[in-house]
Amino acid sequence: MDVPAIRPQPPPVPRPASRAAAASTAKRPARAAPATPGDVEALARQSAFDAVAAAQAEQQREWNVLRDLAMQQVKRDDQVVGDWVKLI
Repeated sequence: MDVPAIRPQPPPVPRPASRAAAASTAKRPARAAPATPGDVEALARQSAFDAVAAAQAEQQREWNVLRDLAMQQVKRDDQVVGDWVKLI
């Protein structure tokens, strides 16, 4: 099987000076307007919503674990019953 030879890559081409200078002197974004009472209220509602969503997600994870444990127990119980039936 013929494998092509690995050729080294050429070094990267440096950026032109004008482009590098333009990138460093790019306009900075304007400062944001000061927060209003409506902004503060929206942030409070958002953080309250996030807290409720996180609590619900944690509760859902706990339910999933409990459901998985219950399913494992049911499978074990079925196996034990099957073993008892085989003994009869």
